[in-house]
Amino acid sequence: MSESKIYQLINQKRTFLRQATKDYASGGNDMLDDIDSALQEAKAELSHNLELANCLREESDTSYQRECLAMYNSWYEKWFGKP
Repeated sequence: MSESKIYQLINQKRTFLRQATKDYASGGNDMLDDIDSALQEAKAELSHNLELANCLREESDTSYQRECLAMYNSWYEKWFGKP
């Protein structure tokens, strides 16, 4: 699922929540804010890790690929659990 699709879904849910009762809408918007924050944090963490791994590219492409895979697996496990 692309990032733009996720934001489109969040905006659709916010539109729905505007029409809902105030208490329900407040809780729903808080949940969507949490999802948006987590998405931004996960994206920033992955970008940062790839920048760090990029330093290894000068040494060896093999070590760069190995490090990228290890960082991605660690990142994936943190955010989505063990596959």
